Parts: sequence; structure tokens; C-alpha cells
Amino acid sequence: MHLYINTTSPFVRLVRLAIEEKGLSDKVKTEIVDPWADPKAFLAANPAGRVPVLTTDDGHQIAEAQLILRYLDQIAPEPTIFPAEDLAATLAIAAPALGATEAATAVIIGRKSSEAFDTDMVGSKRYRTMADGLARLDANLPRDFSDRPDIANFAAVTAVDYIVFRFTDRDWLAGLPSLKAWRERQKGHPSVEATMPYI
Repeated sequence: MHLYINTTSPFVRLVRLAIEEKGLSDKVKTEIVDPWADPKAFLAANPAGRVPVLTTDDGHQIAEAQLILRYLDQIAPEPTIFPAEDLAATLAIAAPALGATEAATAVIIGRKSSEAFDTDMVGSKRYRTMADGLARLDANLPRDFSDRPDIANFAAVTAVDYIVFRFTDRDWLAGLPSLKAWRERQKGHPSVEATMPYI
């Protein structure tokens, strides 16, 4: 399989966490791409021009992280990303984390078109979504990775790390002691360390 990635995308990280946890790393060739440069081969794989994009062994090209996660769960069922026994509770934890991540990436992209994006109506709402999403995680923590990897802890670690990485002007975990302690406990976990964002 082939996976288009970049080194900062939180949506790429969700997929890479799954690949690591499912033991598929040796079966997936990753290729770093600049989505803003619109490389022809990349656009042929995903006309939306977003990472990640997975090409399966039989040539199907799957874009969008959530769809790729669904496929990975099909071809490598264990550990499952979407656990059946407490799926609703797991998804309820993942949802605000994914929302915070979407908001954070919207700010980063919005800055490309407007220097005032952070403080305009849309940007302000996105910042509120980030803060509220982290607060909800603090009140309703996912399991530790060592207990069970799933979409909730994938989404939580991705949201926390991406927001802290991209928005260095504040201490996002100040006043969120439970979430801060949870993130500390994930340090050293192989998939978490192997997928950290970097420039």
C-alpha cells in the first residue's frame, strides 16, 4: 500500500497511529507531499488536494482519514479502532477532539488568505472550538493507549499535540489537569512517539 502524507497534518497522524497499532508499517510505503504544491500524481489520487490518501494493494485510492481508518479496520481488525462493546461512549469522547482538530486546521488554512483570520468572526469561533474541545476531553478522558488503542485516544492525542504544536502563544493545558496528566501518561508509547508532528 502507498500513503501520501505530510509531517504536520493531524489527519495523517490519525491514520499513521492506526497503521502503527495494527502492525502494518512494513506494508505501507509513505510518501511526503506538499499538498499546496498540487503535484500531478497526488491530485490524480485525490482531486481535493488533501492528505492523507491511501492507495490499496489492488489500486483503490481512498482519501479522508475517517474512510481510511474504516478500511484499515477491515483489513486488520485487531486492535479495532471502533470498538463494538462501548462504541457510543468512545465516539462521544472522540467527537470534541476531532472538532478541535478541524478548528485548528481551519485557522492554519485561514491565515493563508487573511492576516486577520485569528480575530475575525470565523477565526474567533474556531479558537473557542479548540478550547471547548480540550475542556470536554479534560472532563471525559479516553482510555490510555496501554489499556486499549481506539479512535478516542487517537483523536485526543492528535488534538492536544497539534494544537500545542501549532499555537505556541498560550498554555492550552493550563487549567486542564486531568487532560495534562493523561497526555503525560502517553509519553513513550511507541505509536504516539513515532507519529509526532514536526516541520
